Amino acid sequence: MNNRERFFKLLNNEKIDRTPFFPDITTWYENTRKKIGDKEIFGPGVYIPDNIDFHNRKSNVKGELASYTFLDYYRKFDWGLPVHIYDWYEEKYKGNVQKKIKREGRKKHVKYSTPIGDVNRTLTMGAEGSWVPTEFFIKEKSDFEVLKYVYKNREIIPKFDKINTFLDETKGFGVCDLVIWRSPFGKLVHEFMGFTEVVYGLHDDRKDLILDFIKFMEEIDLEVIKLAAKSPAKIVIISDHADETLISPRQYKDYCIPYYQKACKILHDNNMYVSTHLDGNFKSYFPILKDTHFDLLDGCTPAPMFNYEVEELAEVVDDSLYTYCGIPSTLFTQELPDERLVKFGLRIAEAFDRKVIVNVGDILPPRGDIQQVIKAGKAVMNY
Repeated sequence: MNNRERFFKLLNNEKIDRTPFFPDITTWYENTRKKIGDKEIFGPGVYIPDNIDFHNRKSNVKGELASYTFLDYYRKFDWGLPVHIYDWYEEKYKGNVQKKIKREGRKKHVKYSTPIGDVNRTLTMGAEGSWVPTEFFIKEKSDFEVLKYVYKNREIIPKFDKINTFLDETKGFGVCDLVIWRSPFGKLVHEFMGFTEVVYGLHDDRKDLILDFIKFMEEIDLEVIKLAAKSPAKIVIISDHADETLISPRQYKDYCIPYYQKACKILHDNNMYVSTHLDGNFKSYFPILKDTHFDLLDGCTPAPMFNYEVEELAEVVDDSLYTYCGIPSTLFTQELPDERLVKFGLRIAEAFDRKVIVNVGDILPPRGDIQQVIKAGKAVMNY
């Protein structure tokens, strides 16, 4: 039984021979061949194939591992490879809509120009090389209509060739999902308005505008879900990056779950699995997670990084809901005894009675200890 088979047998509630170990080492691997703070090249969970020049750069890893490509780690240590396919479609615009992206140092500006007005968003590069929103599209009420105009005139054109290439090149160990960027409410919080304006807006004269926009955006997004359902990938991930400090349990229930249920219905009817990314504090979501109709929880990382214990998460999942559960990534950066990392991995396998996908929660950091990942993974797989 190979890792791809283990992964899907687990989701099918079929017997597997051992606990799957699916670590995401993309950020760590990228930083073995570039300086921290330099522009991000790949990003977390992105496929890094063998046939690219990047592997020829000098590695800061010592010994035999210095010559390893990204995929060599997965082949050598018998790990499963989890990959997100972000660029599975192209966007085209009509109606005189123009999208422009401009870089200025550590800032990236995104601008939509339309016949009824313009909207702008700014992202700023963090110290570790990732992008953080620092200006949002919606700044006044009229911007809702501008964004509606943009999305009414957007066409999504699927590109499934990269999926087939990935599946062919990682036979036996690679698993990929198609990324659906966020639910309509998640877009408002993370991209369109920002957390503060959404919270205030739901309690002032913008509430009807917000609710109307969510309804509009849902119709647009479900059409994208229908396209994703036709892909050769077996999994779609709806990535709200939901966290109770940004989206309260009540908001999650009222504004996110109804969309999740509609999206899951479409995807399940097309024999697809549905995942969601939860790499933060979400213990207060536990009582309502089953209502989402998701099949898989992605990115889950217990204490000491976030607000729940391994055993508490194990009580939530069952034969209709599975999860990744990661050894907290911060533990790999503290020069702790190897045995502590090994014990944490075994604790996860035991709590879930092996019916879990163990990884590094959520990703191995640039300064993480790859040798400890290797040792913890071996222990988990031998449990």
